[in-house]
Amino acid sequence: MNAADIIRIKDLLPTAMGSDELREQVAADILRRSVFSARMESARYLALVRETCAQFADGEINQAKAMEELMGELERMGHSPRDGGGLSNPASLARLKLVVNTQRQMAASCARLANQTEGVLHQTPAWELVRVSGRRMPRADWAARWAAAGASCGFEGALQDRFLALKDSPIWQALGDGTGGWRDTLGNPFPPFAFGSGMGWVGVPRADCVAHGLINEDDEVGRPEGGSLSPVEREIAEAAERLGFTAEDFA
Repeated sequence: MNAADIIRIKDLLPTAMGSDELREQVAADILRRSVFSARMESARYLALVRETCAQFADGEINQAKAMEELMGELERMGHSPRDGGGLSNPASLARLKLVVNTQRQMAASCARLANQTEGVLHQTPAWELVRVSGRRMPRADWAARWAAAGASCGFEGALQDRFLALKDSPIWQALGDGTGGWRDTLGNPFPPFAFGSGMGWVGVPRADCVAHGLINEDDEVGRPEGGSLSPVEREIAEAAERLGFTAEDFA
């Protein structure tokens, strides 16, 4: 199952809520398996977001075409990029870019998590958070975010002086929750850990993890969520069962 498949199996969540209300009133696992946009009640538009973002993730269309498709529907709904309002305007170029990029990043991370077999976990037991995409004004507070997330879980399975942690470390969920007071996070234990972020994961080889003292030579790392199916994987598995996917789709 690739990133496009994961986007296409998401449910639609029309809502009149704003971002803060969604964060406070809707469970993170529901948001994770849904296509939604703050204060967007049109299921038709969200269905277009889902399919357009799937095509973008699959490389069928580029970012510009994805934004053009969404802009056309928004203009038919009476929205315009000339209305102002910044990110609160669904037709603003900044918000459209944020929507398509975030959906693609999240789906890519979910697809990667679905591929965390025992063999993969043995070979690369940890992730390192690194910059994978440049930004005109990159956030300068990642060290503070890491410190706050780590402090909340005692740096379990994580280094203090480097953004490196075992794949089953609770620091990833804490980072996604914005532990320490950050409000631009998405509540997910996987990238992007903040809206518009250019930070992502690279796998860390076993030898490096041993050298840093994260594991011993013979240790094995559990799946996220302490060895049980993580929220992301549960959602994928439930949707796969509902839509008739087989085990081969996850190979």
